[in-house]
Amino acid sequence: MKILFTFLSIIPKSFYRLVIKAYLLTGLYRFTESYKVTLSNIKIVRPFFSEVEVLDASRKSYAESLLSTHETFYSWSRRSSKVNNNILVVKNNYLLQEHIQNQNGLVVVAIHNRSIDMLLSWINSQTRTVSLYKKIKLKTLDKYVRKIRENKINKTFETSVAGVREIFKSLKNNEVIAVASDQVPARGNGEYVQHFGKMAYTTTLVPRLACKTHKPVVFCCLNSLDSSNYLSINIEPAHSDLFVRSECLLSMNSTIEKLINNKLSDYSWEYKRFRRPMVGEPDPYKN
Repeated sequence: MKILFTFLSIIPKSFYRLVIKAYLLTGLYRFTESYKVTLSNIKIVRPFFSEVEVLDASRKSYAESLLSTHETFYSWSRRSSKVNNNILVVKNNYLLQEHIQNQNGLVVVAIHNRSIDMLLSWINSQTRTVSLYKKIKLKTLDKYVRKIRENKINKTFETSVAGVREIFKSLKNNEVIAVASDQVPARGNGEYVQHFGKMAYTTTLVPRLACKTHKPVVFCCLNSLDSSNYLSINIEPAHSDLFVRSECLLSMNSTIEKLINNKLSDYSWEYKRFRRPMVGEPDPYKN
């Protein structure tokens, strides 16, 4: 599979941009499920946008999601040192490095901005990590991606009760944990909390880790740099409210919102983040 992903990522990113631009000009993207979900999400998180602004933001986000596949293919076929050459700026890198040097455990919370694999590749180049892993349906690809993420020194556990148990165990042993916190959890594993002004079913894992272990937490995401093929990584400290049981969930979502708002088009809005509405509320993805 490495040969395939190497070939797909040898093609210049600028060429991907041209192909995507030509595709958007056809208007066919408007019939895709990914674009429809993106459009619905932008309407939710930007209720003050005009119709023109919603359409423009949705189109830009859809295009950036397509472009980020190049970043993923690159991450799946290159060493970390090569992958890191795509990253020009790391904002607040000292936050991560200080906690790594302290060797007292750390939770690194990622959100789905652009390629999560490129972000994870960079994190894994800084320190060994223990992470949760959502199984890919295609077995060959699943095995390949898991091998890439582990890279002989990292540990991955499937997202499950047993996997979460391993995460807690590793954190208590002062290891670095890497988890995503912006996806809809399985029923029974989340709570309804405000997210962009709307009640959203939200994972409780990160707040539980923070409140139970009192280990440090940082949030991070990947962002594009304007008029450039280079990328940046933005690292944000957790607010003190994340360690307060009554405030932790809202605090987590607020930090996630802050990261997303840095550049709206970089977030993967094709994901149905609000697909589990509260009882009595309509499904925003059903017309």
